[in-house]
Amino acid sequence: MAFSALLTAMPASATTETSESSQGVHTDVSSPTKTFTTTGKDVPVGAWQDRGFHASKAYFTFDLRPYRGAVVGHAEAYATETAANDCAKPRATEMWVTDPATAPTWLRQPKERVKLPGPGAPAGCLSDRVEWDATQAVSAALAAGAESVTFTLRMPDDRRFDPSYGRRVANRLQLHLDYNRPPSAPANLMVGHRPCGTDPVYTPDNPVQITGVVDDPDRSPVAAKVTIWPADDPANRRELGPDSATTAPHHALFRLPADFVTDGRVYQWTMQGVDSVDSGLTGPASAPCSFIADRVAPSTGPVVTSTDYPNDGAPHGFVGVPGKFTIDAKGDQDVIGFATGNGYVPADRPGGVATVQYTPAEPFDAFRVWPVDRASNFGPGTHYGFSARSSKPGVRFDVVDVNAGEPVRLDFTPGAMPGVVEYVYNFGAAGDVVVPAGPDGAATVTVTPARPWASLTVSGRTREGWTSERWDGMVELGNGTPTVSSSTYPADRPGGGVGVPGDFTFTSTRPGVTGFVYTVDYGESVPVLAQNGTATISLTPDKAGYHNIEVTSTNADGSASTPRRHVFIVNG
Repeated sequence: MAFSALLTAMPASATTETSESSQGVHTDVSSPTKTFTTTGKDVPVGAWQDRGFHASKAYFTFDLRPYRGAVVGHAEAYATETAANDCAKPRATEMWVTDPATAPTWLRQPKERVKLPGPGAPAGCLSDRVEWDATQAVSAALAAGAESVTFTLRMPDDRRFDPSYGRRVANRLQLHLDYNRPPSAPANLMVGHRPCGTDPVYTPDNPVQITGVVDDPDRSPVAAKVTIWPADDPANRRELGPDSATTAPHHALFRLPADFVTDGRVYQWTMQGVDSVDSGLTGPASAPCSFIADRVAPSTGPVVTSTDYPNDGAPHGFVGVPGKFTIDAKGDQDVIGFATGNGYVPADRPGGVATVQYTPAEPFDAFRVWPVDRASNFGPGTHYGFSARSSKPGVRFDVVDVNAGEPVRLDFTPGAMPGVVEYVYNFGAAGDVVVPAGPDGAATVTVTPARPWASLTVSGRTREGWTSERWDGMVELGNGTPTVSSSTYPADRPGGGVGVPGDFTFTSTRPGVTGFVYTVDYGESVPVLAQNGTATISLTPDKAGYHNIEVTSTNADGSASTPRRHVFIVNG
């Protein structure tokens, strides 16, 4: 047969692969009960003479397990010839499919089932590639679920005992396969963002979105298609797809027709992979996935109660101390849980209740909650307002005569918060520091500010880990801030009168003070010399009511203190 006779049109395939057979064995008419395992590089086929007459058949087995489920586009089995008894004789070697050949002998030969088309080879005495078309043989074996296929090389009946036709071939055959495996069953099936399971998935989406992942063992592009039907009317099926193929794994997404989906009805759907190499090749369908469309949210908000924090207008508990809050759907069967500011909590049954802990963060706080149905639709929210006692710690410090770089003592007391065992403070945004409290709940720390001012936050913490309301403030150093005194016009009190003169004495403990600069009612700055850190001025108000003096101490080097403001009231 001419070599070109085997070059037939091949169906599209995703994978091309060449595998090798097991080592060949052969039989011999001269030893009819013996199986010959090849020890050399080749095996005899047909008749031959070597200190006697011989006639042989050779057997080769290929493992088909790697190709289970594959659709074979084309298969060629080929042998490499190593010798010919007479090159003048035409090649007559046949290849047959046989029953499995465990230990064949001349007298116990496996049944020969199908003769393969061939051989095909280039012109010449010997060829390193003599081919037979094994497409049908391999396809049939795979379709039958066989794990292997066995081929025999032999001569035709009318030439099997003619030594001039005998040949030798390499002790292993090659099998060249062009094949395509169907897509895998889709996985990761979801309705919206919810995975499919044994129970129907509730979805609020419109249109409903379904997704799945289709893989392909050949890693070739693959598409997906969907079949959907009402669970109570399975004959009313609708096919969607296939969609556009992408390289496996393919993430498929389908939006279901709005006119096909009715709220409250159960639907089922399956997904299948569609091969892009052979559009007629589909993979196994997924298990059915069920869903129910629900686009109607609960209509009423839940009722909230709390014995720890009643909403009676009076303060209860403390800021930072958690309390229990009961949420009640009041029998609304559509409600299966509740959404709060801290997440989702399920009800004990549809239309039932849930109890959560909530920690007030400020004296006038509110607990907010929304009813949630099976499709995650939110109903109207409930705003439960209540009051909590302030638990802010007490913070004291004296910095009137403190300069930057000098230590400052900070005193912390628990305020109204019971059971404080430690404080967490942050001075100058340098990071949280924990300091234990004494038996009385108080603590003292010393800090050294690098600048004339620094931020300070302080919270108390109990043994249970409850954290009090936070004290926030600024520590502004006196930095030599002067004091202002007046017997006629004391600070923040009425005194004197219009046209009544009054003395104001400025005093500073800041080292090196040489004078003061003051303003009256935000007017022009007026300098005055100091003696031993003190200076006195006299003012005569011309107007009744509130007035203020702002005073700064100054040094010879030009540095100045933090200003001090003295507010006084002139009698009218």
